[in-house]
Amino acid sequence: MGATALLAILLGCSTHETNNNCTDSAQCGDGNGRNEEAKAVSELELAKATAEIRPGIPATETDGTYEVSPAPVKIEGGVLGIHIDLTVKNLGTKPAFISKATMTFRKSGYPEGCVGIGGPLLTTATYNFTIPDDQPYEDGGPQLLHKTPFSISRELTHEIPPNKYEKFTLTVGPESDVKVNPWFGVLDVILERDDGKKLEIGPLAVIASGSNPAFYPDGDSWSIDEEKSYPECLKRNAAMVREIMRTPKITVSKEFASLDKALSKYL
Repeated sequence: MGATALLAILLGCSTHETNNNCTDSAQCGDGNGRNEEAKAVSELELAKATAEIRPGIPATETDGTYEVSPAPVKIEGGVLGIHIDLTVKNLGTKPAFISKATMTFRKSGYPEGCVGIGGPLLTTATYNFTIPDDQPYEDGGPQLLHKTPFSISRELTHEIPPNKYEKFTLTVGPESDVKVNPWFGVLDVILERDDGKKLEIGPLAVIASGSNPAFYPDGDSWSIDEEKSYPECLKRNAAMVREIMRTPKITVSKEFASLDKALSKYL
């Protein structure tokens, strides 16, 4: 199942930042001594970036138990997936037109499997930004890590009015659960305007749910079957997660932060 076109989802957070009828230069300025007349352009900045796992990702499931190829069955209500929420502010007095979004991955892949599991079910999900199953991997090492950096772009057509906030949701994840363990990524997002100017956001660290019954996010923590897992394997995963947490200016998803906490006792 190939990657699908990006759908920018506007979640309704749209508010006025300044009073268009104001006359005082300090009131009308943007905090840097500039008034409205001086900044009669579209001028974007990031107000907030968050990420978490939420339901609603379209998906199908195939059961290959008997080595046949039955038609995929649509999963009602979709599946859990990574949602990145970006709140962007247009400081200027002209609309800003966003024409493209690009994700560039610093890291991407799967943590080391610390317990042997198996199963015939294959879930294929449809994300805005889809990591293909055939994305090349690095050679060697216990973790399955993609060769990085690599980038994925999607066309957009969206206008942010002047003096307003807009909140977007972008989703990202693997095409299918072929590796069972949860996919993780460290990435940067670039929003490109029709005039060529860019708003760079990141780095962000996110992790998906996966389909490993011995290792998955559970509320504000992680469920880890310690009796069936290998301590040294968990220690290697803990070190990898902690290294990512130390990335300068990193913004981590709720689940990535809770995984670091859950694995900290193995360091």
